[in-house]
Amino acid sequence: MANTPKGRNFLTFLLFLVISAVLWVVMTLNEESQRDLRCRVTISNIPDSVTRVSPLPEYINVSLRSRGTDMLKYIFSEEMKMNIDYRNYVTGNHFILNEPALKAFFRSRIGAGVQIQSVTPDSLSIYFTSAKGVKVPVKVDANVVPGPQFAIIGKVRSLTDSVMLYAVNPKDTKVKSITTRPIVLNNVRSSQTLKVGLVTDPNVRAVPDSVEVHIDVEPLISKTRMVDVTPVNVPAGVRLITVPPQIEVYYMVPMSIYKSADSNPKFKVEADYNSISPSTDKIAVTLTKTPKDFLNVFLEADSVDYIIER
Repeated sequence: MANTPKGRNFLTFLLFLVISAVLWVVMTLNEESQRDLRCRVTISNIPDSVTRVSPLPEYINVSLRSRGTDMLKYIFSEEMKMNIDYRNYVTGNHFILNEPALKAFFRSRIGAGVQIQSVTPDSLSIYFTSAKGVKVPVKVDANVVPGPQFAIIGKVRSLTDSVMLYAVNPKDTKVKSITTRPIVLNNVRSSQTLKVGLVTDPNVRAVPDSVEVHIDVEPLISKTRMVDVTPVNVPAGVRLITVPPQIEVYYMVPMSIYKSADSNPKFKVEADYNSISPSTDKIAVTLTKTPKDFLNVFLEADSVDYIIER
């Protein structure tokens, strides 16, 4: 094929295509470009008796600008790391690295020919404490609404009942409890466990700083039951008879107690003699007691016929 006119034309086309690609790459590499790098931050050699109070960013983002040829080594290089030696940087209970110090660190690692445009965060200010931690209980701040035909079983609860609080000033740890960040969920239809952060003052650190919060959800099942109507406030010598003597109660129960729901349901329906009115021939009936685990409880009717015997 290479000996034919079409073959020679195709090879010539490929040659010019390769040359064009090489020229494009060379031109691109000679142009200035910008690239963001992530540098992992760690602190080493912290004494066992000392606890870090201030939050430490997991990464520092460094924005670099240079020619493409200078950027090549950062495209394929391993993740940059910044290890801060506690013994060399901490004075008293605090160390700070301002923006010029951070840029100087990265400049020494990156070398000449590359401009450091910005560093985020632009400074590190970390406090430590040697004071003992204070153990406090965890409270859950939750507003959870189940979906239709579902119910939240029990309380939304933290699987960690307490955490340790550390602060530079011990007065900052004199609190009775610590609260989770607000949890707001709607139309929840299944049980779930969420990892939720804790709310602390800026100068206080919680260990751990987050907890797992469990929400127990079950489907609801409809049931009915006939319940006696109990007359109340009936004068002496008078007998109040409701017609019918029983009324049907509708309710919903979580699936886990469906089979045991009828063992001893403590419903109470009352007909108050004092509510009798000459303007109607019926007496109102009221549901005055329901089991705590039953939901959406209501009566078949709000009034019944009655007979008074003297």
